Amino acid sequence: MSRDNARSEPTRAALRQAALDVACEYGVKGVTHRRVAAAASLALGSASYHYENIDELMFEAFAAWVQRQTERFLPPFRAAVDEDTLVAAVLNLLSVMYGDEKDRILLFEIYAHSVRDVAYHKLVENWSASTRAELTRLYSSEVAQRLEATWEGIGVQLVMGGSVASEKDAEPLLRLVLSQEKPKTGRRRSTSAKGAKAG
Repeated sequence: MSRDNARSEPTRAALRQAALDVACEYGVKGVTHRRVAAAASLALGSASYHYENIDELMFEAFAAWVQRQTERFLPPFRAAVDEDTLVAAVLNLLSVMYGDEKDRILLFEIYAHSVRDVAYHKLVENWSASTRAELTRLYSSEVAQRLEATWEGIGVQLVMGGSVASEKDAEPLLRLVLSQEKPKTGRRRSTSAKGAKAG
């Protein structure tokens, strides 16, 4: 059983981050109490004291990582008001999720777990729901689904070295999807952008 109290939280947080670091280097199957303790610069017994088993530690580590990533990419979606600001939000999401090698590894690790484990599937599902809610403020659910599918495919291209070599290369594809309908606000482009071009 995990020891969950305010005094132990700094140690638990260090163990969670260490577990993610070890998973990036060795894969989730290579995560052990010994490796985690060493990565966190803690005594071996500390890992097993705070977390009963590796599965419990890894799930909490991934849940914390998902929360951090969400806090990084979701605000621009919430602030989006038209096509321009929504495209900027998606490009930011791609940068957050794929811009760092460790984050790319963790993303694909959690996707793999989500296929086999209901708890991990809910983490990913909630992730999708949070962005989908913001997309449907501006576009229909059909376009929202297509846009999400597009950026997921772009992410694979970024990792595998496909035709989309950087986040900026993704913009024409995103705009192609969004061109299928006008945003609910009635404005496709930001008024500030129009003003800047006019000036």
